Amino acid sequence: MKIAIVSSWYVPVPPIKYGGTEQVIYYLIKGLKELGHEPILIGTADSTVDCEIIPIVDVATFFPLSNAEKPAFAKKEVGWDKKTHELLTKLAPHVDIIHSHGFDLRPFLQYPNVTTLHGKIDFENIPRYLEQIELPFISVSKNQQEILPELHYAGFVYNAEDPTDFPIVTEPEDYICFLGRFDREKNPHLALELAISKGYKIKIAGKYDYLGENYFDEQVKPLLDHPLVEYLGELGFDDKVKLLANARCNIHPTNFREPFGLTVLEAAYCGTPTLAVSRGAMSELIEEGRTGILVEDIAEGYSKIEQCFEMDRAYIAARARALFNYQNMAKQYLKIYETIIEEFAQKKSSQES
Repeated sequence: MKIAIVSSWYVPVPPIKYGGTEQVIYYLIKGLKELGHEPILIGTADSTVDCEIIPIVDVATFFPLSNAEKPAFAKKEVGWDKKTHELLTKLAPHVDIIHSHGFDLRPFLQYPNVTTLHGKIDFENIPRYLEQIELPFISVSKNQQEILPELHYAGFVYNAEDPTDFPIVTEPEDYICFLGRFDREKNPHLALELAISKGYKIKIAGKYDYLGENYFDEQVKPLLDHPLVEYLGELGFDDKVKLLANARCNIHPTNFREPFGLTVLEAAYCGTPTLAVSRGAMSELIEEGRTGILVEDIAEGYSKIEQCFEMDRAYIAARARALFNYQNMAKQYLKIYETIIEEFAQKKSSQES
C-alpha cells in the first residue's frame, strides 16, 4: 500500500529537538515500512526519515518566537499551504490513501483520506474542525473525542515510539524533572514550585515560542537561580531521554485538556513515574497508583509525590512498552486505512451504479 503522509513545514521528521507530532510521524513511517508498505512523506527537505520525501520547504521553518513575528509568518504560511496543496495534487492519484497530520484535506475528498487530530480542540479551532466535518478523523485518545463528538471519527490510535530507544532505569538519580513547552498550558513554574517547596532537586528542559511570550520571564526565570534548580534549555533526543530516564519522577502540571502527553509515555518507557494533573488523556496513559499519581492540582502533589518514588519502575516500563509501541500503532493505523479504502470503494461503486 502506498500512503501519502502529510506533515508540515514547521519541524523535520524526526524533530531535531522539540516536535511531538513529528516524532510520532517518524515512528509511524518506521512501522509501516516494517509491515511492507510504502509511506511517502510530504514535509521538510531536511527530514531524515527512511522513505521518499517530497519537500514543501528546504529547511524547517519552526514557529515564531514572539507575537510580533506572527503577521509576517502568517503570510509565509499561505505560500507553504499552497505548495503543500500543489504537491499533494500531483501525488494523490498515485497513492492508496492520504494521511494528514494537520493539513486540511477538504480539497481531496475524491481520494481515500484520514486526518489525525494531534492538537488541542478549543473555542479557537472548533469552527475550523466543524468546517471539515465531512472528513474522517483519528483521535490520539478517547478523551479527545468527547470535545467534538459530532466529528466523523474513524477510530482512535494512541501515539507511540520505539521503546528500545529508551533505557530502563531502576535506580534513578536524586532529582525530579519537567520536560515540555514553557507556557501557561504546560505550567513548568508549578513543577519548580513543588520541587522547591519539598526540597527536591529538579531539572527542567523545553522550548518556548510565541505561545509562551512573557511567561518564561515572568513565571520561570525568577526561579532558575534557586540552588535546587538546573535549567537545561531545549534538548535533542538523546539528552531528553537521559533526563527522563534518570529522574525519580516526571512532573506534568498541564493546564489544558491535553489530547495525549508524549513526555509521560517517554518517561514510562524508562520506568519513570509521572505526577500529573488529571486532565485530558492522563488517565488513559497513567495507571493510578502504579505508574504514576493523578492529582487535581500540583499543590496536591506536595503530599503525594513520595508515592511515585516507591513505585515499581520495572513494571512501569513493561506496561508502557506493551501498550504503547510503534508496531501496535502502525497496525492500528493500517486497519483504519483498510476500512476507509473499502468504504470509499463501496461508496464510489454505489454512486456509479
